[in-house]
Amino acid sequence: MATLWNRLTLLQRFTIVSAALALGIAVVLSTVTVRAIESTAVKDEAQVAAEVVLQTISRELRPADFKGTLPPARWKVLDALFRAHGISDRLLRIRLWRADGRLLYSNVPESVPPKIAGVDFTTENGFAEFLERRGYLDAAGPDVARFFVPVVVTGDRKPLGAFEIFYDLTHLNAQLRNTRRTVWIAVPLGFLVLYASVFVLVRRASRRLMKQQADLIQAHLGTYQSLASAIDAKDSYTGNHSTTVSDNAAQLAQALRFSPEIVEETRIAARLHDLGKIGIPDAILMKPGALTPEEFAIMRKHADHGFEILRRAPLSKNIKLAVLYSHERWDGKGYPIGLSAEAIPIIARIISVADAYEAMTSDRPYRKALPVEEAIRRLEQGAGSQFDPNVARVFMQMVRAVKKPEDASLAVAVSG
Repeated sequence: MATLWNRLTLLQRFTIVSAALALGIAVVLSTVTVRAIESTAVKDEAQVAAEVVLQTISRELRPADFKGTLPPARWKVLDALFRAHGISDRLLRIRLWRADGRLLYSNVPESVPPKIAGVDFTTENGFAEFLERRGYLDAAGPDVARFFVPVVVTGDRKPLGAFEIFYDLTHLNAQLRNTRRTVWIAVPLGFLVLYASVFVLVRRASRRLMKQQADLIQAHLGTYQSLASAIDAKDSYTGNHSTTVSDNAAQLAQALRFSPEIVEETRIAARLHDLGKIGIPDAILMKPGALTPEEFAIMRKHADHGFEILRRAPLSKNIKLAVLYSHERWDGKGYPIGLSAEAIPIIARIISVADAYEAMTSDRPYRKALPVEEAIRRLEQGAGSQFDPNVARVFMQMVRAVKKPEDASLAVAVSG
């Protein structure tokens, strides 16, 4: 998963992250909005129901009703009030409690006397504190609201009791369905429009930035390639060395079925792999015979020189490391630091094979170019010691399949 994420461009990462954030915010905002609308609507319904109950029944209550048990005659009066005012269709149940927790009245017969949970009736203000702490509204089910309405007699701040009302919300939920649907469509749609607008702006800015970056890379790359060409031009025998290695290495990367991005990085790295030779004295660089150990030690430094030249260049890390390690060996006996096997970057392993093949099949001051089959034999002999055996094997197959034995160049591209 991390590898896949790393392969994505900055714009692709932005698209994924911003889309996820926009979707998350839209869901949260829709949920909060719906709940706020539902809460407000339920509170309004509860307020209306409470006012109806208070206007219908509270005015008929007397302080004496809260001092003892409500007589049957008083029960009948309250029942008659409910029926007369037609408020019992949505008021599923109404209980009238005394401040000491005793049930005075219920419009629905109850076989087991209920109790109010969460009230400390041992304290003087326990009931009043319960009403204040509990708040106005509570849920008793998906379609039922439960709330308490204090009963206060004029001139007394303490409630003598409270109505406990169970209110049917079925009709309200039916009315809110369209509202919920509208919110769940409108809010995400609004975020989608906003996100699309921002995305278009970011994409345009990203393309402009990427073009500027590409232009900058090409400018730097052109400079470095000119330096590489200048190095090749010093020797008439190897004037096209870097170009030929670059073409062969790119074809090999393609034959190994790497992505187009890796193939292009291989092409660039191979073109620049000898860039550090610009810091090597001409006497050593163009010496017609074998180098002395001291001279070879100086020559080996060109890999470090090339890396240092490219260190601050706007090129990928893969290219820079390939230039640094293109002379490492599979058995760990190469330079500059003696990496071995798969510790050597794959692009560097590809360049190593392509570089060796081009050197063997080109004329040198000290020898003539080797025949293709002899070069292939030496590659085969070095597979597993100097070269990555798999890379060498694919390259040898590629050479035999593409060109005639007497032709050392690989001008025809190999399809991956």
